[in-house]
Amino acid sequence: MSIDPSEPAALTGAGAARHRSRVSPPPGVLFLGVIVWTDDPEVDPTVIADRNPVVLARVVAITIHETLEDSEAYAGATEFLQSNPPPQDWVLPEDVDAWLEALREATPHPAYSFHHVPMTGGADGTNHTAVNRYLQHALQEREETLTPDSSPSTDAGRSSGRHLAR
Repeated sequence: MSIDPSEPAALTGAGAARHRSRVSPPPGVLFLGVIVWTDDPEVDPTVIADRNPVVLARVVAITIHETLEDSEAYAGATEFLQSNPPPQDWVLPEDVDAWLEALREATPHPAYSFHHVPMTGGADGTNHTAVNRYLQHALQEREETLTPDSSPSTDAGRSSGRHLAR
């Protein structure tokens, strides 16, 4: 997978148009949100990228929320969605953080994690080799935390996302 800093994050609908209109030159870091839908290794995770960690956290949360609404595959999803505020009620970044933390406490899947990838070097400002290596390492770490015999010490390394939305 190659990350093109000139492309905006994977957004849908009206959010995509708003986001494209305010994209600035690439910073030194690209933020990634990884959503792991199941512990089945045959199901690929969803990776979403953005230059703004607050926008990324919201997009990850909305993506998960929409999937839970549209799928019967997640046990307890209806109850979770009914007992936690919907996206239209998320006013502050802390509201998104709270929803994501409630999801993490309620169910092991879908799971999410946040990562930052340094973007330096290369003709276009991106060192694709380093970015791809970092992404591969981050996904491998995530896969290891999802193995049935994972220890609490590997779970401690998971990012809560809280620091990104501030």
